[in-house]
Amino acid sequence: MKKDKKLILSLAAALALIPTGAITINANKAYAVQTDDQTTKRTLTLNHNTRIYNKKGQKLSSYQRSNGLLKKGKTVKYAAKAQAIIDPSTQRYSFHDDEWNWFYLPYKTIKGKEYYSIGNGGYIKAANVDSVDNNELFINQVTATVKDKFKGKLTVLNNDERAINSDIKIGNKFIINREIDPSDLLTRSDGDTSLYGIKSNTDSYIPSYEVKIKRRHPLLPYSNCMKLLITNPTNYYTEDGTVFTREVDPSKEAIIGDASKEKFTTTPALAKGNQIAADKEVYIYVPEDQKKEKFYEVYNNAKTLNDNTTLFVKVADTKYIYGLQIKNIDSKN
Repeated sequence: MKKDKKLILSLAAALALIPTGAITINANKAYAVQTDDQTTKRTLTLNHNTRIYNKKGQKLSSYQRSNGLLKKGKTVKYAAKAQAIIDPSTQRYSFHDDEWNWFYLPYKTIKGKEYYSIGNGGYIKAANVDSVDNNELFINQVTATVKDKFKGKLTVLNNDERAINSDIKIGNKFIINREIDPSDLLTRSDGDTSLYGIKSNTDSYIPSYEVKIKRRHPLLPYSNCMKLLITNPTNYYTEDGTVFTREVDPSKEAIIGDASKEKFTTTPALAKGNQIAADKEVYIYVPEDQKKEKFYEVYNNAKTLNDNTTLFVKVADTKYIYGLQIKNIDSKN
């Protein structure tokens, strides 16, 4: 007992010799680590009520002092570590960040179903997860069926939206693995019908109104043009390698705070994070840089800028995000 008292007194004396500032710094470091751990996302948001299962796929009636039932909209921590991937189509479920970097959260397949681990022996169905760390979860394929109201064969289109032969009929089940928004089509940018891509044929698409599907997640996006993300603030260029400018008529456009009625020029710019579509890749000589550089020819810029000039953006200022990867090098000058 006396030895214990001496030990306590010795420790107290040793602590008294440590500068007060040192104790404060150490305490702050410990607190910072705890705060970082608490603010790390690592959460799944649910799109449906779900049970918690064990590693054998059996429902748990008791889990971490709960009845093993999670409600729609609830967030729950996940246990695995998200992995970066190049091609999202290789994974059943995937998601991307604001810069279109793709990831997937490793899952466990039990009796043909995918489950995410939430730790402590608990699993939830991936189908019941809406998002990972607030990033929308995509699915790489889903089963579709031709609607009964359509007589005969389904209308199947190719990349040019021309009808092609297909053996899919009423009641047939088939796999679709991508979704094409009307604005992402080269030949029908003003259309209002989305298309689904048939997995068995990379050049075949189905009007969405002709099929019925059951899903809780969006399919992977696709386009028959190349969709690009602007990674650096940049300008449009013309085919002579100069920055594009256009004349603006104040009588046709509302100019706030400008009482002038004279025409003036403006330089439309592209901000970081903007998305554009391209349908050709070319080399253009840039006088300012005194060299040829690689550019993408912008698709459908006339609708965006109300200008019929063919425009280009530097490849170096963009990043491919999805769609048909175009390799069509040509020299403009």
